Amino acid sequence: MTDPRRLRIDLSLRASGILSLAVAATAIHTLARLHQQAGALAFLLPTIGFLCTSAGAMLVMVGGHIHDRVQVSARWRRVAR
Repeated sequence: MTDPRRLRIDLSLRASGILSLAVAATAIHTLARLHQQAGALAFLLPTIGFLCTSAGAMLVMVGGHIHDRVQVSARWRRVAR
């Protein structure tokens, strides 16, 4: 990745992944501090934690390569009608 634009995209995606992980950690920490509350917040916080952890880990590991093309097996390709 010698292209400065691709490097900037890669670093910004990885930074947003780290930010997403920080949001997840905050949501999980807040959930752990709740005391016997079964309201909507008790269901929303684990959802936020799971989604932000999943997306953040993927962005940190993959970075700019998230846009790379992959080959699809002939079995799963769309058939021309």
